[in-house]
Amino acid sequence: MKSRIKAPFSAAIAIGVGIVVLTGYFWGMYIDQSPNLLGVLRTSLVDVAVVLAGVTLLIGIVNLISVHAAKMQKGENEFFSFVLIASLVLTLLTGAYDMLNAYFLGKPNMQGTLWIFDNIQLPIEMSLMAVLTVSLTYALVRLLRYRITFMKAVFSGVVFLMIVGMIPVVVSKAGALADLRLWIVQVLSIGGARGVLLGVALGTVATGIRILIGGERPYGGG
Repeated sequence: MKSRIKAPFSAAIAIGVGIVVLTGYFWGMYIDQSPNLLGVLRTSLVDVAVVLAGVTLLIGIVNLISVHAAKMQKGENEFFSFVLIASLVLTLLTGAYDMLNAYFLGKPNMQGTLWIFDNIQLPIEMSLMAVLTVSLTYALVRLLRYRITFMKAVFSGVVFLMIVGMIPVVVSKAGALADLRLWIVQVLSIGGARGVLLGVALGTVATGIRILIGGERPYGGG
């Protein structure tokens, strides 16, 4: 019985807030670009959402620490759990120290955090990209073992061109190959990425419209 009472109330709140925020982006300003009442309300609701997102992130961090602390007590991969918790705490302390230096002492912003990003996170991401390259190459070899279709041939050719086109010796002796690889990266790859982003944006808009009209209730309305 409680769920039936709460569902319309939750739906009304979600739909009302969504309509206020959406209309505030279109009609929340006067002609002189100063915010009106609708714009102020929209800004306040967005600020509340940002604060709630930050609190949710903190809850997730606390839950992550508690889960891995429990694994360490049980002796389940305690080394990796310890590395994760130690890295998390060290990064948080470094960020807090940088913020204190920036806002109270006027020192350059986020030097310690930038050092962690440049010397730890970035090399790890590059290593993961290298693993991804090897995985794609292995997938290509497995594809060539079966019946070759047009799409498989296109995929194989693009992968081969991307890998060979990054070899300095090949680039120096075959400038056309490097130009073709650059064209694929700057035209086809970016165009495909933008198409994916447009698809994600349209899907987000469609989901938002369904939430506004009550078709979907991810906030607990059923």
